[in-house]
Parts: sequence; C-alpha cells; structure tokens
Amino acid sequence: MSEKKVKFLIYLILLVITLQNVSSLGLSPAIKSYNFVPDDVIGIRYNVLSSPDIEVEVSAEGDLAKYVSFDKIGIVDSGEFIATINLPHSIETPGPHRLSIVVGQKIDPELATGFIGTRIVVVGAVDIYVPYPGRYIELQLKGYDVNVGEPVNFELGISSKGTEGVNITPKIEIYSGNEKVRDLYFNNRFLGSQESIVLQKQLETRELNPGNYKAIAFVDYGALDQAETTFRVGDLNIDITNYSNRIPITKLQPFNIEVESGWNNNIDGVFADVQILNGSIVFSSFKTTSTSLTPWEKKIITGYVDTSNFTEGAYDANLTLTYYGKDQRGTTNEMVKVQFYKGPSILIWFIIGGLGILIILILIAIKFIQKINHIKHGKIKSSRKK
Repeated sequence: MSEKKVKFLIYLILLVITLQNVSSLGLSPAIKSYNFVPDDVIGIRYNVLSSPDIEVEVSAEGDLAKYVSFDKIGIVDSGEFIATINLPHSIETPGPHRLSIVVGQKIDPELATGFIGTRIVVVGAVDIYVPYPGRYIELQLKGYDVNVGEPVNFELGISSKGTEGVNITPKIEIYSGNEKVRDLYFNNRFLGSQESIVLQKQLETRELNPGNYKAIAFVDYGALDQAETTFRVGDLNIDITNYSNRIPITKLQPFNIEVESGWNNNIDGVFADVQILNGSIVFSSFKTTSTSLTPWEKKIITGYVDTSNFTEGAYDANLTLTYYGKDQRGTTNEMVKVQFYKGPSILIWFIIGGLGILIILILIAIKFIQKINHIKHGKIKSSRKK
C-alpha cells in the first residue's frame, strides 16, 4: 500500500472516531423559558451524558452570563450540575434575552491533537423575556385546511408582554379574495402582565365555496394589533394545471398532464383518458399512468401518443380525469389545443454535423498554414543574417 493511501486511511479512521465522539455528548434540558421577575433567583438542574473518557467543563455565554453561577464547573463522565441565575433588579432592554449554557470537552493544552483537534460542545438555551413598558401584546393565529361541510378550527394565541395588564377585544375576519365573508367574535377579557392564553373558535363551511381563504385576527387593547393566516376549503376535485401543448411528429411521444388535488384527503386511482380529435373524428386515444394524491398535492401523469399518422397543425384534445376519494368517484374534463410539429430531419442533423466538421478542418488547415509560413519566414531571416 502506498504512503498516500496509508495517510488517507489514518485520516479516515480519525474522522470516524471524531464523528462518534461528537454524538457521545448530550445535555438536558435543551431549552427553558422564563418571564423576567426583578431580583428573582432561577435554579436549573442539568444532566450531562458523555462517554467515560470525556471530561467536560461548564460555562455561560450571552448578555446575562454575568448573573450565572454553577455548583460545579467540571464533570468527568456523565453527571449533573445546577446553574443558578441571580436576576438583577432591572434589565434595560425589553424583549427576549437568550442565555447559553455551554458544556464542552476539556482540552489539555499540552496534548498534541494531531490531524483533527475538534472540541466537542453542546449548548442549552435559557430564554428570559423582559416585558415592554406599559401595555404590549403579541399575537399568533393558526387555521387548518378542511373540506366543505367540515368546520375550520382556529387558535388565537395572545400574550401580554408589557408591564401593565390589558383588556382585550378579539375578533377574526374571514376573506375570500378581497371580499369579507364572515366575522367571528370572542368575549372581552383581561390579561395580566406576562400572561398568555390560547382562544379557540370554529368556522362552519357548509355555505362556503371551495377555495383559498384568509383569516385576519384583530385584537383591540387600547391599541390595535393583528395577525393573519390562510386556509383552504376543499372538495373532491382535481384541476389540470398544465399539459404537453407541443409535440414533435416522431413516432411514439410522451404526453404529460400536471394535476393538482383540491381535496383535504387522499385521492386514489387518478388517471386520464386522452382523445386527440381531427374535427369531430377521434384521431388517436390513449390512457395515462395511474397515481394517487395526498391532500393538495401536485403531480404529473404520463401517457404516450403514436404520432406516425399526424400532420403538422393544431388538434383538439379532450382530457378526462377519473379519480376516487373516500369511495366517491370524481371526474374532471377539459378540452385543450395541442400543436403537432415536424422536428428537424436526420438529414438536417447530418448537414449541421458536416458543416461543424468542415469548419473545424478549415481552422486546423489555417493554423497549419500559419505555422509553415512562420517556419519559412524564420529560415529566410536566418539566411539573410549569414
């Protein structure tokens, strides 16, 4: 085995060992969240999981790191430690503050690490939220896709993130395009400082048409805040979103149809019957492959058309989709135009290829002539010097 191969094998082994070590250090809990309370003391017990041969050291990073202390800063093998956060009386900057609890492999500075000197590190996050002065809220709105006749479930999360409590008056407006179609109202209520709630509301869809909708939540708390989301109301329907509209006349050619589900459930047995019409006469017919669609999925199904008897021009094509969902049968029919055209003949390709070869030969000949002339010119100059 060559020296290069031996070195590569050693590097590969070291890399595998390093990757194994990376996965051998863990820390829990991974993340903790707290609301800021002046002069509060927060104690968090952490568990460290590591290989027997790893010694780790503990530290803190972030703008609140100076308020953190540990009952131990080094651990051999697996173990636990307690991080204590002594919060100050006030923090000037409102909003979230992230504190990182860092557990890293201890490296001996006198030990040569060789090819790979990677230090294994895991980080736990502590988020401390400092309230904004006065009244302030944050909103989150969720809505879910359904089928016609099924209720849409909304979840409106409201968090009071200010130093003062708030009286809130929430509502949700439902839009189809730019037209408002429904209002959903909630009871008035009070939220204390740093208090959070999740409100639920249902929208009946029996009188709504299938399609895409937008929901906007408005919350009046002395000021007005809003959040929005989108949702879909589906029915057992598949749309044809694209198809092969130009086909060369060269024997058997693929015919692709792009389909998109408009239903919030799985649809099975999706295929298309395709009829190519010459006036009122069916000139060619074929079926595509069969497939299934997950909710709202878009996919391409393919059939093959024999173009041997076609002449150039535009033909009508009748595309009929058949599909099944929850023991219901559905169909979609669309009449489209398909252009059949003659592609470049083999003779043309031979001509193009021949011209290309000829150009290359001419360029080679020119270069060869230039080289001969250069040599002759050099000899003439040499004879004159003599």
